[in-house]
Amino acid sequence: MLSALWAQIIDLSLFVVLLRFTTPILLSALGGLIADVAGVINIGLEGLMLISAFSAIAVGSVTDSWVLGVVAGVASSMLVCYGMGFFSLKLKVDMIITGFAVNIFGSGVTIFLMNKIFGVTGNYSPSAVHNIPVVRIPVIDTIPVLGKVLSGHSLMTWIAFLSVLICVFILYKTPYGVHLRSVGEAPQAAKSLGISVNRIQFSALAWSGFFTGLAGAYLSMGMTSMFVKDMTAGTGFLALAVVLLGNRNPIGILFGSLIFGLASAIATVVQTIPGSKVPSQFIQMIPYLVTIAALVFFAIRKKKKLNDALRAQSERSPNAAVA
Repeated sequence: MLSALWAQIIDLSLFVVLLRFTTPILLSALGGLIADVAGVINIGLEGLMLISAFSAIAVGSVTDSWVLGVVAGVASSMLVCYGMGFFSLKLKVDMIITGFAVNIFGSGVTIFLMNKIFGVTGNYSPSAVHNIPVVRIPVIDTIPVLGKVLSGHSLMTWIAFLSVLICVFILYKTPYGVHLRSVGEAPQAAKSLGISVNRIQFSALAWSGFFTGLAGAYLSMGMTSMFVKDMTAGTGFLALAVVLLGNRNPIGILFGSLIFGLASAIATVVQTIPGSKVPSQFIQMIPYLVTIAALVFFAIRKKKKLNDALRAQSERSPNAAVA
């Protein structure tokens, strides 16, 4: 089994699978990041991805256009995020409860609509649908190693990596990013400076819906050409873990997504190796074991930072007393 896995690493097959799994995790985690930075933790990523995945494949199959499908997926996700904002920011419903409600709603409403619109229950697989295109770079595509690394990946994969740079620019290079971070860290202080806290948080949820909508559309029109009941399979929760592991930084989110994408890729590749004696149930656990390990690492790192801060404060106190 190890030799077969090593062979797939050598011929870069594992790398290709890694990018396929990293794309939805990265996009969804970026959406969770912007909401988290603004102080509105969006734990409804799983439900949002389901809603956008179904909307994308439904509209894409009817209109025969992958662009309209992606637009529909993004629009539906952003609409639900505005609804979350209405309940949590206007009606003061706890954001955690709102997020759980969206996860449950996303699972139920997609099955209901799939049955009512297309007359199926388990999955909807249209006979003809235009998927999100694959980008093949001329000349580079023919180079043995470089061609497999840079060419032949979905357009949404390139959008996901570009989104990391966009988020860096938004958060650290614009006044809007300063407002986002100030609202998340000290909302009352931001309000005293004339910043509309609700408006900023609504916009953060909209950005969260935008990126998560791209992730959901990719699931149904990039990785596959269908919608399957609960097809996210915990991807939204993996993205939440990545937000914590990435230390609320887009570059950290990128590396965290690659780690989780690698775990999912290894689980998938191992399942396809002939003669593998590893139980399939254990293989399917790999991404979630990585999630638990990442959260433990995050908790230890957070505790260490807190202890360092307390130690620094105690060291300053005697000096202050002497002064």
